[in-house]
Amino acid sequence: MIDKINRLNQQQLQNISNVKGKEEKPVEKSKMKGGAEESLVVEEGKKVAEYIEMAKNYPEIRTDLVEQIKSAIENGTFKVDAGRIAKKILEG
Repeated sequence: MIDKINRLNQQQLQNISNVKGKEEKPVEKSKMKGGAEESLVVEEGKKVAEYIEMAKNYPEIRTDLVEQIKSAIENGTFKVDAGRIAKKILEG
């Protein structure tokens, strides 16, 4: 997991230097090993934490939709469209 994160951060550093390299001087790798790389990791960690917090606030189960489907099944009005299901399966 740490190796994946490190590779991702290295890619991001490369992408940043590619974009910034057109406007500014490229940053030497020896300088990147210190605080710059660590600050990028911290920034990415903050973003991940924000996304996790956002995901926690979303309901895991859409209770309104579940109730509608339950009601339709109980009433006998729920219809299965086999053609639509087959089409979605084939679409992947």
